[in-house]
Amino acid sequence: MKSWKKVTIEECVDILGDGLHGTPKYTKDGEYAFINGNNFVDGKIFIKPDTKKVDFLEFEKYKKSLNDRTIFVSINGTLGRVATYNNEKIVLGKSACYFNVKNQINKDFIFYVVSSNKFKRYMEIHATGTTIKNFSLKQMRNYSFLLPDIETQNKIATILKTIDSKIENNNKINNNLAA
Repeated sequence: MKSWKKVTIEECVDILGDGLHGTPKYTKDGEYAFINGNNFVDGKIFIKPDTKKVDFLEFEKYKKSLNDRTIFVSINGTLGRVATYNNEKIVLGKSACYFNVKNQINKDFIFYVVSSNKFKRYMEIHATGTTIKNFSLKQMRNYSFLLPDIETQNKIATILKTIDSKIENNNKINNNLAA
């Protein structure tokens, strides 16, 4: 770990922002889900049956630069929920931060950094507000951690993804047994 370099989230991403700070025009037959941090479940975007929808015109007005390197973190209300982007048709609300991890950094490694208890404690310490907690984009950018070389990032991420996959499979088995 001596060769690991102290970096900030900002140094690891190409873009970092949040979603719409207003309310879009909702429509019943829209194909784009208007999501917030409460849509992040177990590392994925979960579109609930009652998730509001918008049409293509609203999507075009409020779309963000999302791609296969995008990670989301909830920053308003329930803090610290994390998900990755998998080409879902979405418009992002203000309670979610998004960032695109640089190509030379392992996205999954960064996912585990922002999923860690250490990061969640950092969020709790730096959040503002008494009724509804808010975590600023500035605090997100400034979060620092140790980053190993890319080979070590890849190894760590592979091990953690393997463990997560086994947990997910065990949960599916348990749910089937209970049913």
